[in-house]
Amino acid sequence: MRNTVLLLRSGDEPSEDIPGRETSCAWEKALCDAGFDTHTLPVLRFEYAKQDELYKFLKHPDRYTGLIFTSPRAVEAFSRAFPGTGDTGWENKVLFAVGPRTAAAIRSLGYEPEGERTGSAEQLAAYILKRHTEGTLLFLCGDRRRDALPSLLHEAGIRTEEIVAYRTRLCTLHVWPGDKKPDWVVFFSPSSLEAILESPEISMESISIAAIGSVTAEAVRAHGFRVRATAHEPTPEALALALQGA
Repeated sequence: MRNTVLLLRSGDEPSEDIPGRETSCAWEKALCDAGFDTHTLPVLRFEYAKQDELYKFLKHPDRYTGLIFTSPRAVEAFSRAFPGTGDTGWENKVLFAVGPRTAAAIRSLGYEPEGERTGSAEQLAAYILKRHTEGTLLFLCGDRRRDALPSLLHEAGIRTEEIVAYRTRLCTLHVWPGDKKPDWVVFFSPSSLEAILESPEISMESISIAAIGSVTAEAVRAHGFRVRATAHEPTPEALALALQGA
Protein backbone atom coordinates (compact mmCIF):
# COMPACT_ATOMS: atom_id res chain seq x y z
CA MET A 1 0.00 0.00 0.00
CA ARG A 2 1.39 3.40 -1.00
CA ASN A 3 2.01 5.96 1.73
CA THR A 4 0.12 9.23 1.45
CA VAL A 5 2.05 12.50 1.46
CA LEU A 6 0.52 15.91 2.08
CA LEU A 7 2.47 18.94 0.85
CA LEU A 8 1.85 22.03 2.98
CA ARG A 9 2.87 24.96 0.80
CA SER A 10 1.74 28.14 -0.85
CA GLY A 11 -1.52 28.24 -2.73
CA ASP A 12 -0.01 30.79 -5.13
CA GLU A 13 1.45 29.27 -8.25
CA PRO A 14 4.39 31.13 -9.80
CA SER A 15 3.77 33.69 -12.50
CA GLU A 16 4.31 32.39 -16.02
CA ASP A 17 6.95 35.10 -16.44
CA ILE A 18 8.78 34.29 -13.21
CA PRO A 19 10.37 30.84 -13.09
CA GLY A 20 12.07 29.49 -10.00
CA ARG A 21 9.12 28.01 -8.14
CA GLU A 22 7.97 24.59 -9.21
CA THR A 23 4.22 24.11 -9.51
CA SER A 24 2.31 21.73 -7.27
CA CYS A 25 2.01 19.34 -10.22
CA ALA A 26 5.80 19.01 -10.45
CA TRP A 27 6.11 18.05 -6.78
CA GLU A 28 3.18 15.65 -6.93
CA LYS A 29 4.47 13.96 -10.08
CA ALA A 30 7.96 13.45 -8.65
CA LEU A 31 6.60 11.85 -5.49
CA CYS A 32 4.06 9.78 -7.40
CA ASP A 33 6.88 8.43 -9.56
CA ALA A 34 8.75 7.61 -6.33
CA GLY A 35 5.83 5.52 -5.06
CA PHE A 36 3.80 7.95 -2.95
CA ASP A 37 0.19 9.11 -3.19
CA THR A 38 0.64 12.86 -2.99
CA HIS A 39 -1.67 15.82 -2.54
CA THR A 40 -1.10 19.54 -2.03
CA LEU A 41 -2.81 21.55 0.69
CA PRO A 42 -2.42 25.34 0.38
CA VAL A 43 -1.70 26.79 3.82
CA LEU A 44 -0.08 30.07 2.73
CA ARG A 45 -0.99 32.91 0.45
CA PHE A 46 0.94 36.05 -0.41
CA GLU A 47 -0.07 39.67 -0.69
CA TYR A 48 2.28 41.86 -2.70
CA ALA A 49 3.00 45.47 -1.86
CA LYS A 50 1.22 48.03 -3.99
CA GLN A 51 3.12 48.91 -7.12
CA ASP A 52 3.46 52.60 -6.24
CA GLU A 53 4.76 51.82 -2.74
CA LEU A 54 7.60 49.71 -4.13
CA TYR A 55 8.28 52.09 -6.95
CA LYS A 56 8.97 54.94 -4.50
CA PHE A 57 12.15 53.07 -3.55
CA LEU A 58 12.97 51.33 -6.80
CA LYS A 59 12.77 54.46 -8.96
CA HIS A 60 15.97 55.73 -7.31
CA PRO A 61 18.63 53.12 -8.17
CA ASP A 62 21.26 55.88 -7.93
CA ARG A 63 20.81 55.80 -4.14
CA TYR A 64 21.89 52.17 -3.89
CA THR A 65 24.74 49.98 -5.04
CA GLY A 66 22.56 46.89 -5.36
CA LEU A 67 19.54 44.80 -4.39
CA ILE A 68 19.14 41.75 -2.15
CA PHE A 69 16.56 39.05 -2.92
CA THR A 70 16.04 36.00 -0.71
CA SER A 71 13.02 34.47 -2.47
CA PRO A 72 11.37 34.30 -5.90
CA ARG A 73 8.41 36.16 -4.37
CA ALA A 74 10.60 39.21 -3.78
CA VAL A 75 11.68 39.03 -7.42
CA GLU A 76 8.05 38.87 -8.50
CA ALA A 77 7.31 41.94 -6.39
CA PHE A 78 10.18 43.73 -8.14
CA SER A 79 8.81 42.77 -11.56
CA ARG A 80 5.36 44.10 -10.62
CA ALA A 81 6.87 47.50 -9.90
CA PHE A 82 8.17 47.61 -13.49
CA PRO A 83 5.36 46.14 -15.63
CA GLY A 84 6.81 47.56 -18.85
CA THR A 85 9.78 46.29 -20.83
CA GLY A 86 11.96 49.41 -20.66
CA ASP A 87 15.11 50.02 -18.64
CA THR A 88 14.66 50.11 -14.88
CA GLY A 89 17.96 51.76 -13.96
CA TRP A 90 19.09 48.62 -12.12
CA GLU A 91 20.85 47.08 -15.12
CA ASN A 92 24.33 48.06 -13.92
CA LYS A 93 23.74 47.32 -10.24
CA VAL A 94 24.64 44.12 -8.43
CA LEU A 95 21.67 41.87 -7.59
CA PHE A 96 22.32 39.34 -4.84
CA ALA A 97 20.22 36.16 -4.64
CA VAL A 98 19.89 33.21 -2.27
CA GLY A 99 19.95 29.94 -4.17
CA PRO A 100 19.22 28.81 -7.73
CA ARG A 101 15.45 29.39 -7.69
CA THR A 102 15.74 33.05 -6.76
CA ALA A 103 18.64 33.46 -9.18
CA ALA A 104 16.58 31.89 -11.98
CA ALA A 105 13.76 34.33 -11.32
CA ILE A 106 16.17 37.28 -11.50
CA ARG A 107 17.79 35.94 -14.66
CA SER A 108 14.38 35.66 -16.33
CA LEU A 109 14.06 39.45 -16.03
CA GLY A 110 17.30 39.99 -17.93
CA TYR A 111 19.67 40.53 -15.00
CA GLU A 112 22.67 38.43 -13.98
CA PRO A 113 22.48 37.66 -10.24
CA GLU A 114 25.30 36.96 -7.81
CA GLY A 115 25.27 34.50 -4.91
CA GLU A 116 23.38 31.74 -6.70
CA ARG A 117 25.35 29.01 -4.97
CA THR A 118 24.51 30.25 -1.48
CA GLY A 119 21.81 28.20 0.17
CA SER A 120 20.89 30.30 3.18
CA ALA A 121 20.75 33.87 4.43
CA GLU A 122 23.92 33.28 6.45
CA GLN A 123 25.81 32.06 3.40
CA LEU A 124 24.59 34.98 1.32
CA ALA A 125 25.70 37.41 4.04
CA ALA A 126 29.19 35.89 3.95
CA TYR A 127 29.22 36.20 0.15
CA ILE A 128 28.12 39.84 0.29
CA LEU A 129 30.83 40.66 2.82
CA LYS A 130 33.46 39.40 0.38
CA ARG A 131 31.94 41.16 -2.63
CA HIS A 132 30.47 44.41 -1.33
CA THR A 133 32.66 47.23 -0.03
CA GLU A 134 30.71 50.49 -0.22
CA GLY A 135 27.31 52.09 -0.63
CA THR A 136 23.87 50.97 0.53
CA LEU A 137 22.02 47.81 -0.45
CA LEU A 138 18.22 47.68 -0.77
CA PHE A 139 16.74 44.49 0.69
CA LEU A 140 13.36 43.41 -0.75
CA CYS A 141 12.01 41.09 1.92
CA GLY A 142 8.84 39.51 3.26
CA ASP A 143 7.14 40.50 6.49
CA ARG A 144 8.31 37.24 8.10
CA ARG A 145 11.94 37.52 7.12
CA ARG A 146 14.54 36.14 9.52
CA ASP A 147 16.97 38.47 11.30
CA ALA A 148 20.12 36.60 10.25
CA LEU A 149 20.95 38.42 7.01
CA PRO A 150 20.39 42.06 8.06
CA SER A 151 21.99 41.44 11.46
CA LEU A 152 25.16 39.96 9.98
CA LEU A 153 25.47 42.76 7.45
CA HIS A 154 24.87 45.42 10.10
CA GLU A 155 27.49 43.92 12.39
CA ALA A 156 29.99 44.05 9.52
CA GLY A 157 29.20 47.69 8.78
CA ILE A 158 27.29 47.09 5.54
CA ARG A 159 24.50 49.64 5.15
CA THR A 160 21.11 48.28 4.13
CA GLU A 161 17.59 49.58 3.74
CA GLU A 162 14.59 47.25 3.86
CA ILE A 163 11.25 47.36 2.13
CA VAL A 164 8.54 44.77 2.76
CA ALA A 165 7.74 43.59 -0.76
CA TYR A 166 5.15 40.97 0.20
CA ARG A 167 3.27 39.64 3.21
CA THR A 168 2.57 36.02 4.13
CA ARG A 169 -0.93 35.07 5.23
CA LEU A 170 -1.68 31.79 7.02
CA CYS A 171 -4.62 29.57 6.06
CA THR A 172 -5.65 27.61 9.14
CA LEU A 173 -7.27 24.15 8.99
CA HIS A 174 -10.12 22.44 10.80
CA VAL A 175 -9.75 18.89 9.46
CA TRP A 176 -7.30 16.98 7.30
CA PRO A 177 -8.43 16.61 3.67
CA GLY A 178 -10.97 13.82 3.46
CA ASP A 179 -10.99 13.77 7.27
CA LYS A 180 -8.10 11.29 7.10
CA LYS A 181 -4.59 11.74 8.46
CA PRO A 182 -1.79 11.44 5.89
CA ASP A 183 1.22 9.21 6.50
CA TRP A 184 3.59 12.11 5.78
CA VAL A 185 3.34 15.87 6.06
CA VAL A 186 5.90 18.04 4.29
CA PHE A 187 6.61 21.54 5.59
CA PHE A 188 8.03 23.85 2.94
CA SER A 189 8.85 26.72 5.30
CA PRO A 190 8.57 27.78 8.95
CA SER A 191 5.44 29.70 7.94
CA SER A 192 3.73 26.51 6.76
CA LEU A 193 4.47 25.04 10.20
CA GLU A 194 2.89 28.11 11.81
CA ALA A 195 -0.31 27.47 9.86
CA ILE A 196 -0.59 24.05 11.51
CA LEU A 197 0.33 25.38 14.95
CA GLU A 198 -2.50 27.89 14.64
CA SER A 199 -4.96 25.13 13.71
CA PRO A 200 -5.80 23.67 17.16
CA GLU A 201 -8.19 21.08 15.76
CA ILE A 202 -5.40 19.46 13.74
CA SER A 203 -3.39 16.67 15.38
CA MET A 204 0.10 15.69 14.22
CA GLU A 205 0.10 12.51 16.28
CA SER A 206 1.42 9.43 14.41
CA ILE A 207 2.25 11.51 11.30
CA SER A 208 5.79 11.44 9.90
CA ILE A 209 7.27 14.86 9.16
CA ALA A 210 9.54 15.97 6.34
CA ALA A 211 11.01 19.44 5.85
CA ILE A 212 12.38 21.40 2.93
CA GLY A 213 15.76 22.76 4.01
CA SER A 214 17.62 22.95 7.29
CA VAL A 215 15.96 26.20 8.43
CA THR A 216 12.50 24.64 8.21
CA ALA A 217 13.74 21.44 9.87
CA GLU A 218 15.18 23.44 12.78
CA ALA A 219 11.90 25.32 13.19
CA VAL A 220 9.96 22.04 13.32
CA ARG A 221 12.31 20.58 15.94
CA ALA A 222 12.11 23.78 17.99
CA HIS A 223 8.41 23.08 18.48
CA GLY A 224 9.06 19.57 19.75
CA PHE A 225 8.39 17.57 16.59
CA ARG A 226 10.68 14.93 15.14
CA VAL A 227 11.82 15.44 11.54
CA ARG A 228 12.18 12.08 9.82
CA ALA A 229 13.34 13.41 6.45
CA THR A 230 14.95 16.64 5.22
CA ALA A 231 15.32 17.66 1.60
CA HIS A 232 18.58 19.61 1.53
CA GLU A 233 17.70 21.17 -1.81
CA PRO A 234 14.31 22.77 -2.56
CA THR A 235 13.52 20.47 -5.47
CA PRO A 236 10.95 17.70 -6.01
CA GLU A 237 13.75 15.23 -6.72
CA ALA A 238 15.53 15.99 -3.45
CA LEU A 239 12.31 15.55 -1.50
CA ALA A 240 11.57 12.23 -3.20
CA LEU A 241 15.04 10.94 -2.31
CA ALA A 242 14.68 12.11 1.30
CA LEU A 243 11.34 10.34 1.74
CA GLN A 244 12.60 7.16 0.11
CA GLY A 245 15.62 7.13 2.41
CA ALA A 246 13.67 7.73 5.62
